[in-house]
Amino acid sequence: MADISLQYLDQPLNNVSVGYQNDDYYAERLFPIAPVMKQSGRYWVYGKEKFRQYETVRHAGAEAREIAPWTLSNNAYFCDDHSLKDKISDEERANSDGVDLEINTTENLTNAVLLDHEIRVANLVLGGAVSNTTLSGTSQWSDYVNSDPISAVEAQKTVIKKAIAKAPNTLAVSWPVFSALRQHPKIIDRFKYTQVGVLDPEALKTAFGLDNFWVLGAEYDTANEGQTPALDFVWGKHALLAYVLPEPRRREVTLGYTFRWLFGAPELSGTLVKRYRQESKSADVIEVHRYDDIQLVASAGGFVFLNATA
Repeated sequence: MADISLQYLDQPLNNVSVGYQNDDYYAERLFPIAPVMKQSGRYWVYGKEKFRQYETVRHAGAEAREIAPWTLSNNAYFCDDHSLKDKISDEERANSDGVDLEINTTENLTNAVLLDHEIRVANLVLGGAVSNTTLSGTSQWSDYVNSDPISAVEAQKTVIKKAIAKAPNTLAVSWPVFSALRQHPKIIDRFKYTQVGVLDPEALKTAFGLDNFWVLGAEYDTANEGQTPALDFVWGKHALLAYVLPEPRRREVTLGYTFRWLFGAPELSGTLVKRYRQESKSADVIEVHRYDDIQLVASAGGFVFLNATA
């Protein structure tokens, strides 16, 4: 059972949380939100019968040929409660000088939950469940003499298209990979008559012939709590080529989904913010909750270039 008390839901702060965006986070684009009404359940996985060729000629007096039935399997999901809280002491409030502590606290909590989501999706994609190759030496895209990133991506487009009958539409790269690609001579050469200097994401999207070119710039602190912060990129020095739907669709393939339980109030989009008083600490407490489960729906819909840059 869920442990959140609906009587403490705060609608204005929930609107703050839902409206909060961090442009560096791409987990919800790579794994679109699939709203569900139950915390646990199963989703259908269809077979590939529609690609089978049948003899369609029917002779006079004969029956039409019956096609093979659809094969269906199903996978389970369970939406865990991903939540964090923080307190606003009476002393902080008295010294706030008009700062909206509730909004700041809600945004900080939401950011922390979103960062956790980003890291979980990155770990799933980069952890070996998606086909990958590790680049090294002259094959790394930071080698401007020997590497050819566009040819490398084109080769994997065909592999993905053959596996899922959909051409990949997205290249998602970490910031270090983006920095290397935008200065790559073989890519710049394609724009020598139309664009001067380093290339932006729109130009790279055109160069790779894809619908989306996403720069995964999220960072996280790799140090243990209490130690001096040491920031690094969530998506390392890697690149992901994938077929990604803009939103969930029935009977269509996509790399993955984030199943989001719309617990308590579906109109809140699965994000719940509650606020309550804790007299023992002379403070108000704010909690942010999101119930979700990330699922790699079609691992064949992606390919990872590990260590794409030195």
